[in-house]
Amino acid sequence: MIKTWVRIAALGSVFAAARLAAAADLSGNWIATVAGGQGEPQYARVLLTVDGDNLGGTWGESKVSGTLADGKLTLALTDTQGASAGSLSGTVSGDTVTGSGSIIGGRGGRPGGFDGGGMRPRGGAGGRAGIGGGEVVAFSLARPARLPATARELHFTPTNFYGTYSAKNKPALTIFPGDVVHTWTADAGGVDANGLRHRGGDSNIGPFYIEGALPGDTLVVHLLKVRTNRTTAHQGTRINAHAVTAAYLTTAQYDPAVTGDWTLLPEKGIAVPTHPSEHMKNYSVPIKPMLGCISVAPAGDEQFRGGDLGAYGGNMDYNDNVEGTTLYFPVFHPGALLGMGDGHAAMGDGEVTGSALETSMDVDFSVELIPRDSSGMVRAETKDYLVAFGVAGSVPESIQVATSQLATWIKKKYQLTDSEVAILFASELKYDITELVDSQYNVVAKMPKSVLASMK
Repeated sequence: MIKTWVRIAALGSVFAAARLAAAADLSGNWIATVAGGQGEPQYARVLLTVDGDNLGGTWGESKVSGTLADGKLTLALTDTQGASAGSLSGTVSGDTVTGSGSIIGGRGGRPGGFDGGGMRPRGGAGGRAGIGGGEVVAFSLARPARLPATARELHFTPTNFYGTYSAKNKPALTIFPGDVVHTWTADAGGVDANGLRHRGGDSNIGPFYIEGALPGDTLVVHLLKVRTNRTTAHQGTRINAHAVTAAYLTTAQYDPAVTGDWTLLPEKGIAVPTHPSEHMKNYSVPIKPMLGCISVAPAGDEQFRGGDLGAYGGNMDYNDNVEGTTLYFPVFHPGALLGMGDGHAAMGDGEVTGSALETSMDVDFSVELIPRDSSGMVRAETKDYLVAFGVAGSVPESIQVATSQLATWIKKKYQLTDSEVAILFASELKYDITELVDSQYNVVAKMPKSVLASMK
Protein backbone atom coordinates (compact mmCIF):
# COMPACT_ATOMS: atom_id res chain seq x y z
CA MET A 1 0.00 0.00 0.00
CA ILE A 2 2.82 2.38 0.80
CA LYS A 3 4.42 1.67 -2.57
CA THR A 4 1.06 2.36 -4.26
CA TRP A 5 0.72 5.74 -2.57
CA VAL A 6 4.30 6.57 -3.44
CA ARG A 7 3.58 5.69 -7.07
CA ILE A 8 0.41 7.84 -7.04
CA ALA A 9 2.27 10.72 -5.43
CA ALA A 10 5.02 10.40 -8.03
CA LEU A 11 2.47 10.42 -10.83
CA GLY A 12 0.85 13.46 -9.24
CA SER A 13 4.19 15.21 -9.24
CA VAL A 14 4.67 14.32 -12.90
CA PHE A 15 1.24 15.71 -13.83
CA ALA A 16 1.88 18.85 -11.78
CA ALA A 17 5.23 19.32 -13.50
CA ALA A 18 3.57 18.82 -16.87
CA ARG A 19 0.96 21.47 -16.02
CA LEU A 20 3.66 23.91 -14.95
CA ALA A 21 5.62 23.22 -18.13
CA ALA A 22 2.51 23.81 -20.26
CA ALA A 23 1.81 27.07 -18.43
CA ALA A 24 5.41 28.18 -18.79
CA ASP A 25 5.24 27.42 -22.51
CA LEU A 26 2.47 30.02 -22.87
CA SER A 27 4.70 32.83 -21.61
CA GLY A 28 5.84 35.34 -24.20
CA ASN A 29 4.60 36.82 -27.45
CA TRP A 30 1.80 35.54 -29.68
CA ILE A 31 -0.10 36.70 -32.76
CA ALA A 32 -3.89 36.47 -32.48
CA THR A 33 -6.06 35.87 -35.54
CA VAL A 34 -9.78 36.46 -35.02
CA ALA A 35 -12.59 35.63 -37.44
CA GLY A 36 -16.24 36.57 -36.90
CA GLY A 37 -19.29 37.61 -38.89
CA GLN A 38 -18.62 38.18 -42.58
CA GLY A 39 -15.68 40.56 -42.29
CA GLU A 40 -11.98 40.01 -42.83
CA PRO A 41 -9.84 38.24 -40.23
CA GLN A 42 -8.46 40.64 -37.63
CA TYR A 43 -5.12 40.51 -35.84
CA ALA A 44 -3.54 41.54 -32.55
CA ARG A 45 -0.23 41.17 -30.75
CA VAL A 46 -0.65 39.24 -27.50
CA LEU A 47 1.75 39.01 -24.55
CA LEU A 48 1.03 36.32 -21.96
CA THR A 49 2.61 36.02 -18.53
CA VAL A 50 2.24 32.97 -16.29
CA ASP A 51 1.88 32.73 -12.50
CA GLY A 52 1.09 29.12 -11.67
CA ASP A 53 -2.21 28.36 -13.39
CA ASN A 54 -3.07 32.05 -13.68
CA LEU A 55 -2.41 34.08 -16.82
CA GLY A 56 -1.99 37.81 -17.35
CA GLY A 57 -0.72 40.14 -20.03
CA THR A 58 -1.99 42.23 -22.90
CA TRP A 59 -4.08 41.66 -26.02
CA GLY A 60 -3.52 44.55 -28.38
CA GLU A 61 -4.40 47.61 -26.31
CA SER A 62 -6.38 45.62 -23.74
CA LYS A 63 -5.40 43.82 -20.57
CA VAL A 64 -5.95 40.09 -20.42
CA SER A 65 -6.34 37.70 -17.48
CA GLY A 66 -7.23 34.05 -17.31
CA THR A 67 -6.43 30.51 -16.28
CA LEU A 68 -4.87 27.38 -17.74
CA ALA A 69 -5.91 23.91 -16.56
CA ASP A 70 -5.31 20.59 -18.32
CA GLY A 71 -4.57 22.30 -21.63
CA LYS A 72 -7.73 24.43 -21.50
CA LEU A 73 -7.31 28.19 -21.62
CA THR A 74 -9.80 30.85 -20.50
CA LEU A 75 -9.20 34.56 -21.06
CA ALA A 76 -11.03 37.74 -20.08
CA LEU A 77 -10.25 41.00 -21.88
CA THR A 78 -10.52 44.45 -20.31
CA ASP A 79 -10.27 47.62 -22.38
CA THR A 80 -8.20 50.70 -21.55
CA GLN A 81 -11.10 52.21 -19.60
CA GLY A 82 -11.60 49.12 -17.44
CA ALA A 83 -14.71 47.80 -19.18
CA SER A 84 -15.12 44.21 -20.32
CA ALA A 85 -13.85 43.68 -23.86
CA GLY A 86 -14.73 40.01 -24.25
CA SER A 87 -14.18 36.47 -23.03
CA LEU A 88 -12.46 33.60 -24.85
CA SER A 89 -11.74 29.94 -24.23
CA GLY A 90 -9.46 27.62 -26.14
CA THR A 91 -7.27 24.53 -26.26
CA VAL A 92 -3.47 24.56 -26.18
CA SER A 93 -1.62 22.36 -28.65
CA GLY A 94 2.12 22.99 -28.77
CA ASP A 95 2.77 26.47 -30.12
CA THR A 96 -0.84 27.11 -31.09
CA VAL A 97 -4.06 27.87 -29.27
CA THR A 98 -7.48 27.62 -30.92
CA GLY A 99 -10.88 28.46 -29.52
CA SER A 100 -13.88 30.77 -29.58
CA GLY A 101 -15.71 33.33 -27.52
CA SER A 102 -17.01 36.87 -27.79
CA ILE A 103 -15.45 40.24 -28.47
CA ILE A 104 -17.24 43.31 -27.12
CA GLY A 105 -16.84 46.67 -28.84
CA GLY A 106 -14.92 49.15 -26.74
CA ARG A 107 -15.90 52.70 -25.99
CA GLY A 108 -15.25 55.41 -28.53
CA GLY A 109 -15.87 53.02 -31.41
CA ARG A 110 -12.68 51.01 -30.90
CA PRO A 111 -12.97 47.32 -30.05
CA GLY A 112 -11.40 46.89 -26.65
CA GLY A 113 -9.36 43.79 -27.44
CA PHE A 114 -7.66 44.83 -30.63
CA ASP A 115 -4.77 46.83 -31.98
CA GLY A 116 -5.68 50.41 -32.84
CA GLY A 117 -6.30 50.72 -36.56
CA GLY A 118 -5.81 47.01 -37.14
CA MET A 119 -8.62 45.29 -35.30
CA ARG A 120 -12.18 46.22 -36.15
CA PRO A 121 -14.60 43.29 -35.89
CA ARG A 122 -17.29 43.65 -38.50
CA GLY A 123 -20.55 41.98 -37.65
CA GLY A 124 -22.38 42.38 -40.95
CA ALA A 125 -25.68 40.74 -41.65
CA GLY A 126 -24.26 37.36 -40.69
CA GLY A 127 -22.85 38.46 -37.33
CA ARG A 128 -24.18 36.79 -34.20
CA ALA A 129 -24.54 38.41 -30.81
CA GLY A 130 -22.22 37.04 -28.16
CA ILE A 131 -21.97 37.42 -24.41
CA GLY A 132 -22.71 40.97 -23.30
CA GLY A 133 -23.58 42.08 -26.82
CA GLY A 134 -20.20 41.07 -28.25
CA GLU A 135 -19.63 39.30 -31.53
CA VAL A 136 -19.12 35.54 -31.54
CA VAL A 137 -15.66 34.83 -32.92
CA ALA A 138 -13.22 32.01 -33.57
CA PHE A 139 -9.64 32.77 -32.65
CA SER A 140 -6.18 31.26 -32.80
CA LEU A 141 -2.86 32.17 -31.22
CA ALA A 142 0.44 31.37 -32.91
CA ARG A 143 4.01 32.20 -32.07
CA PRO A 144 5.58 34.95 -34.20
CA ALA A 145 8.54 33.96 -36.35
CA ARG A 146 11.83 34.19 -34.51
CA LEU A 147 14.04 37.07 -35.66
CA PRO A 148 17.46 36.07 -37.01
CA ALA A 149 20.30 36.69 -34.56
CA THR A 150 21.77 39.23 -36.99
CA ALA A 151 20.37 41.15 -39.95
CA ARG A 152 20.81 39.31 -43.23
CA GLU A 153 22.16 40.40 -46.62
CA LEU A 154 19.81 38.94 -49.25
CA HIS A 155 20.37 38.92 -53.02
CA PHE A 156 17.04 38.63 -54.79
CA THR A 157 16.72 37.99 -58.53
CA PRO A 158 13.16 38.71 -59.70
CA THR A 159 11.54 35.94 -61.74
CA ASN A 160 7.98 37.21 -61.63
CA PHE A 161 6.65 40.72 -62.25
CA TYR A 162 3.12 41.58 -61.21
CA GLY A 163 0.91 44.19 -62.83
CA THR A 164 -1.59 44.64 -60.00
CA TYR A 165 -1.62 45.76 -56.38
CA SER A 166 -3.47 43.06 -54.45
CA ALA A 167 -3.22 40.94 -51.31
CA LYS A 168 -3.71 37.93 -53.59
CA ASN A 169 -0.24 38.32 -55.11
CA LYS A 170 1.93 35.45 -53.89
CA PRO A 171 5.00 36.58 -51.89
CA ALA A 172 8.29 36.08 -53.71
CA LEU A 173 10.52 36.44 -50.65
CA THR A 174 10.06 36.63 -46.87
CA ILE A 175 12.25 39.15 -45.06
CA PHE A 176 12.66 40.36 -41.49
CA PRO A 177 12.99 43.95 -40.24
CA GLY A 178 16.66 44.89 -40.51
CA ASP A 179 17.44 42.62 -43.47
CA VAL A 180 19.12 44.33 -46.45
CA VAL A 181 17.82 43.22 -49.86
CA HIS A 182 19.91 43.68 -53.01
CA THR A 183 17.79 43.44 -56.15
CA TRP A 184 16.83 45.12 -59.43
CA THR A 185 13.74 46.30 -61.28
CA ALA A 186 12.72 46.50 -64.92
CA ASP A 187 11.43 49.72 -66.47
CA ALA A 188 7.75 50.59 -66.86
CA GLY A 189 7.63 48.62 -70.11
CA GLY A 190 9.13 45.53 -68.49
CA VAL A 191 12.64 45.80 -70.01
CA ASP A 192 15.56 44.93 -67.73
CA ALA A 193 19.25 45.86 -67.83
CA ASN A 194 19.97 43.08 -70.36
CA GLY A 195 17.22 44.13 -72.75
CA LEU A 196 14.98 41.23 -71.77
CA ARG A 197 11.29 42.00 -71.72
CA HIS A 198 9.10 40.97 -68.81
CA ARG A 199 5.53 41.96 -67.95
CA GLY A 200 5.01 45.68 -68.72
CA GLY A 201 2.44 48.17 -67.51
CA ASP A 202 4.33 49.52 -64.48
CA SER A 203 4.98 45.96 -63.31
CA ASN A 204 6.55 45.52 -59.88
CA ILE A 205 8.95 43.04 -58.30
CA GLY A 206 8.06 41.10 -55.19
CA PRO A 207 5.90 41.21 -53.25
CA PHE A 208 8.12 40.91 -50.19
CA TYR A 209 6.45 39.45 -47.09
CA ILE A 210 7.63 41.32 -43.98
CA GLU A 211 7.64 39.03 -40.94
CA GLY A 212 5.81 40.62 -38.03
CA ALA A 213 3.89 43.24 -40.03
CA LEU A 214 0.21 43.43 -39.04
CA PRO A 215 -2.71 45.63 -40.11
CA GLY A 216 -2.56 48.93 -38.24
CA ASP A 217 1.26 49.02 -38.28
CA THR A 218 3.48 51.34 -40.29
CA LEU A 219 6.02 49.78 -42.65
CA VAL A 220 9.21 51.83 -42.89
CA VAL A 221 11.14 51.35 -46.16
CA HIS A 222 14.70 52.67 -46.44
CA LEU A 223 15.90 53.14 -50.04
CA LEU A 224 19.60 52.43 -49.55
CA LYS A 225 20.51 52.35 -53.24
CA VAL A 226 18.59 53.41 -56.38
CA ARG A 227 20.84 53.56 -59.45
CA THR A 228 20.48 53.10 -63.18
CA ASN A 229 21.94 49.87 -64.56
CA ARG A 230 21.86 50.54 -68.31
CA THR A 231 22.62 53.43 -70.67
CA THR A 232 19.24 53.84 -72.36
CA ALA A 233 15.89 55.36 -71.38
CA HIS A 234 12.69 56.33 -73.15
CA GLN A 235 9.90 58.86 -72.49
CA GLY A 236 6.63 59.99 -74.04
CA THR A 237 6.60 62.90 -76.48
CA ARG A 238 3.08 64.33 -76.14
CA ILE A 239 1.68 66.29 -73.18
CA ASN A 240 -1.15 64.50 -71.40
CA ALA A 241 -4.62 66.03 -71.60
CA HIS A 242 -4.79 66.41 -67.78
CA ALA A 243 -1.94 68.93 -67.86
CA VAL A 244 -3.09 71.37 -70.58
CA THR A 245 -6.18 73.21 -71.76
CA ALA A 246 -8.45 71.78 -74.43
CA ALA A 247 -7.35 74.60 -76.73
CA TYR A 248 -3.68 73.63 -76.45
CA LEU A 249 -4.51 69.94 -76.77
CA THR A 250 -6.45 70.36 -80.02
CA THR A 251 -4.02 72.79 -81.68
CA ALA A 252 -0.68 71.19 -80.71
CA GLN A 253 1.32 69.98 -83.72
CA TYR A 254 3.83 67.30 -82.69
CA ASP A 255 6.80 66.42 -84.89
CA PRO A 256 6.98 62.65 -85.44
CA ALA A 257 10.73 62.96 -86.05
CA VAL A 258 11.31 64.00 -82.42
CA THR A 259 11.81 60.87 -80.35
CA GLY A 260 11.79 60.26 -76.62
CA ASP A 261 14.99 58.19 -76.65
CA TRP A 262 17.71 59.11 -74.16
CA THR A 263 21.32 58.10 -73.65
CA LEU A 264 22.43 57.91 -70.03
CA LEU A 265 25.95 59.03 -69.16
CA PRO A 266 26.28 58.09 -65.48
CA GLU A 267 30.01 58.89 -65.42
CA LYS A 268 29.04 62.49 -66.22
CA GLY A 269 25.83 62.39 -64.18
CA ILE A 270 23.68 63.48 -67.13
CA ALA A 271 21.29 62.16 -69.77
CA VAL A 272 21.19 63.49 -73.34
CA PRO A 273 18.68 63.02 -76.19
CA THR A 274 19.81 60.11 -78.36
CA HIS A 275 18.44 61.73 -81.53
CA PRO A 276 18.34 65.44 -80.67
CA SER A 277 16.38 67.92 -82.75
CA GLU A 278 18.15 71.03 -84.03
CA HIS A 279 17.35 73.13 -80.98
CA MET A 280 18.20 70.39 -78.45
CA LYS A 281 21.68 69.36 -79.58
CA ASN A 282 23.19 70.90 -76.45
CA TYR A 283 20.40 69.82 -74.10
CA SER A 284 21.06 67.55 -71.13
CA VAL A 285 19.41 66.78 -67.79
CA PRO A 286 20.97 65.65 -64.52
CA ILE A 287 20.46 61.98 -63.78
CA LYS A 288 18.35 61.60 -60.63
CA PRO A 289 17.39 57.90 -60.36
CA MET A 290 14.01 57.31 -58.68
CA LEU A 291 11.34 54.64 -58.28
CA GLY A 292 7.93 55.56 -59.65
CA CYS A 293 6.15 52.64 -57.96
CA ILE A 294 6.48 51.52 -54.34
CA SER A 295 3.54 49.84 -52.63
CA VAL A 296 1.98 47.61 -50.03
CA ALA A 297 -1.12 45.48 -50.66
CA PRO A 298 -4.28 47.64 -50.57
CA ALA A 299 -6.99 47.10 -47.98
CA GLY A 300 -9.40 44.18 -48.11
CA ASP A 301 -9.99 42.49 -51.45
CA GLU A 302 -9.25 45.64 -53.43
CA GLN A 303 -7.15 45.19 -56.56
CA PHE A 304 -5.63 47.96 -58.66
CA ARG A 305 -3.58 48.12 -61.86
CA GLY A 306 0.13 48.87 -61.88
CA GLY A 307 -0.49 52.45 -63.03
CA ASP A 308 -2.88 53.20 -60.16
CA LEU A 309 -2.10 54.84 -56.84
CA GLY A 310 -3.75 55.26 -53.46
CA ALA A 311 -3.29 54.93 -49.71
CA TYR A 312 -1.27 51.78 -50.45
CA GLY A 313 1.24 53.78 -52.51
CA GLY A 314 1.59 52.33 -56.00
CA ASN A 315 2.39 54.52 -59.00
CA MET A 316 3.10 57.66 -56.95
CA ASP A 317 5.75 58.98 -59.37
CA TYR A 318 7.41 61.23 -56.82
CA ASN A 319 10.79 62.30 -58.13
CA ASP A 320 12.27 62.44 -54.63
CA ASN A 321 11.76 58.70 -54.03
CA VAL A 322 15.49 58.36 -54.52
CA GLU A 323 18.48 56.78 -52.83
CA GLY A 324 18.48 57.89 -49.19
CA THR A 325 14.71 58.48 -48.93
CA THR A 326 12.67 56.69 -46.25
CA LEU A 327 9.00 55.93 -46.89
CA TYR A 328 6.23 55.12 -44.40
CA PHE A 329 3.32 52.92 -45.53
CA PRO A 330 0.12 51.96 -43.68
CA VAL A 331 -0.11 48.17 -43.40
CA PHE A 332 -3.44 46.60 -44.41
CA HIS A 333 -2.55 42.88 -44.46
CA PRO A 334 -0.22 40.55 -42.55
CA GLY A 335 3.25 40.77 -44.08
CA ALA A 336 2.42 44.13 -45.75
CA LEU A 337 3.40 42.70 -49.19
CA LEU A 338 5.91 45.31 -50.35
CA GLY A 339 6.57 45.83 -54.06
CA MET A 340 8.50 48.27 -56.23
CA GLY A 341 9.35 49.11 -59.84
CA ASP A 342 8.96 51.74 -62.61
CA GLY A 343 12.45 53.26 -62.49
CA HIS A 344 13.21 56.70 -63.96
CA ALA A 345 16.62 58.20 -64.66
CA ALA A 346 14.97 61.62 -64.23
CA MET A 347 11.44 62.99 -64.18
CA GLY A 348 9.85 66.42 -64.18
CA ASP A 349 7.01 67.17 -61.74
CA GLY A 350 3.71 65.57 -62.72
CA GLU A 351 5.19 63.23 -65.38
CA VAL A 352 3.15 65.27 -67.87
CA THR A 353 3.88 63.11 -70.93
CA GLY A 354 2.71 59.98 -69.10
CA SER A 355 6.26 58.66 -68.90
CA ALA A 356 9.65 60.14 -68.09
CA LEU A 357 13.16 58.75 -68.61
CA GLU A 358 11.98 55.16 -68.09
CA THR A 359 14.82 52.75 -67.32
CA SER A 360 15.78 49.77 -65.15
CA MET A 361 17.37 50.09 -61.71
CA ASP A 362 19.61 48.37 -59.19
CA VAL A 363 17.93 48.72 -55.79
CA ASP A 364 19.01 48.00 -52.22
CA PHE A 365 16.49 48.45 -49.41
CA SER A 366 15.77 47.55 -45.81
CA VAL A 367 12.61 47.73 -43.69
CA GLU A 368 11.48 48.45 -40.14
CA LEU A 369 8.10 48.26 -38.39
CA ILE A 370 6.30 50.78 -36.18
CA PRO A 371 3.64 48.69 -34.41
CA ARG A 372 0.09 50.00 -33.94
CA ASP A 373 0.77 53.40 -35.49
CA SER A 374 -0.68 54.02 -38.94
CA SER A 375 -1.42 57.35 -40.60
CA GLY A 376 -3.62 55.78 -43.29
CA MET A 377 -1.63 57.37 -46.14
CA VAL A 378 1.95 57.29 -47.42
CA ARG A 379 4.57 59.61 -45.91
CA ALA A 380 8.28 60.08 -46.61
CA GLU A 381 11.44 61.60 -45.19
CA THR A 382 14.02 62.85 -47.67
CA LYS A 383 17.40 64.36 -46.96
CA ASP A 384 15.82 67.80 -46.56
CA TYR A 385 12.07 67.39 -45.97
CA LEU A 386 9.26 65.64 -44.15
CA VAL A 387 6.78 64.75 -46.91
CA ALA A 388 3.08 63.82 -46.81
CA PHE A 389 1.37 62.39 -49.89
CA GLY A 390 -2.15 63.41 -50.83
CA VAL A 391 -3.59 60.91 -53.32
CA ALA A 392 -7.14 61.89 -54.31
CA GLY A 393 -9.51 62.42 -57.23
CA SER A 394 -8.62 66.07 -57.87
CA VAL A 395 -5.73 68.44 -57.29
CA PRO A 396 -7.62 70.56 -54.69
CA GLU A 397 -8.59 67.44 -52.76
CA SER A 398 -5.03 66.13 -53.02
CA ILE A 399 -3.76 69.37 -51.47
CA GLN A 400 -6.23 69.03 -48.60
CA VAL A 401 -5.26 65.40 -47.90
CA ALA A 402 -1.53 66.15 -48.04
CA THR A 403 -1.76 69.28 -45.88
CA SER A 404 -3.91 67.57 -43.26
CA GLN A 405 -1.64 64.56 -43.06
CA LEU A 406 1.52 66.66 -42.76
CA ALA A 407 -0.07 68.83 -40.06
CA THR A 408 -1.14 65.76 -38.07
CA TRP A 409 2.32 64.20 -38.39
CA ILE A 410 4.17 67.34 -37.27
CA LYS A 411 1.76 67.96 -34.38
CA LYS A 412 2.42 64.47 -33.06
CA LYS A 413 6.15 64.34 -33.75
CA TYR A 414 6.97 67.78 -32.32
CA GLN A 415 4.11 68.20 -29.82
CA LEU A 416 2.87 71.40 -31.49
CA THR A 417 -0.55 73.01 -31.19
CA ASP A 418 -2.78 73.68 -34.19
CA SER A 419 -1.97 77.36 -33.86
CA GLU A 420 1.76 76.67 -33.94
CA VAL A 421 1.35 74.45 -37.02
CA ALA A 422 -0.62 77.22 -38.74
CA ILE A 423 2.20 79.71 -38.12
CA LEU A 424 4.74 77.19 -39.38
CA PHE A 425 2.80 76.34 -42.53
CA ALA A 426 2.07 79.96 -43.41
CA SER A 427 5.77 80.73 -43.46
CA GLU A 428 7.47 77.54 -44.69
CA LEU A 429 5.06 75.01 -46.29
CA LYS A 430 5.92 73.76 -49.80
CA TYR A 431 4.01 71.66 -52.35
CA ASP A 432 5.07 69.41 -55.22
CA ILE A 433 2.70 68.09 -57.88
CA THR A 434 3.88 64.53 -58.47
CA GLU A 435 1.13 62.83 -60.48
CA LEU A 436 -1.23 64.39 -63.03
CA VAL A 437 -1.78 61.71 -65.66
CA ASP A 438 -3.10 58.55 -64.01
CA SER A 439 -6.25 57.40 -62.24
CA GLN A 440 -5.69 59.66 -59.22
CA TYR A 441 -3.85 62.91 -58.61
CA ASN A 442 -0.99 63.20 -56.15
CA VAL A 443 0.24 66.38 -54.50
CA VAL A 444 2.77 66.23 -51.69
CA ALA A 445 3.04 68.74 -48.87
CA LYS A 446 6.49 69.08 -47.35
CA MET A 447 8.27 70.91 -44.56
CA PRO A 448 12.02 71.63 -44.41
CA LYS A 449 13.72 69.55 -41.71
CA SER A 450 16.05 72.49 -41.05
CA VAL A 451 13.04 74.53 -39.93
CA LEU A 452 11.65 71.70 -37.80
CA ALA A 453 14.99 71.29 -36.03
CA SER A 454 14.23 74.45 -34.07
CA MET A 455 10.96 72.89 -32.83
CA LYS A 456 12.89 70.43 -30.68
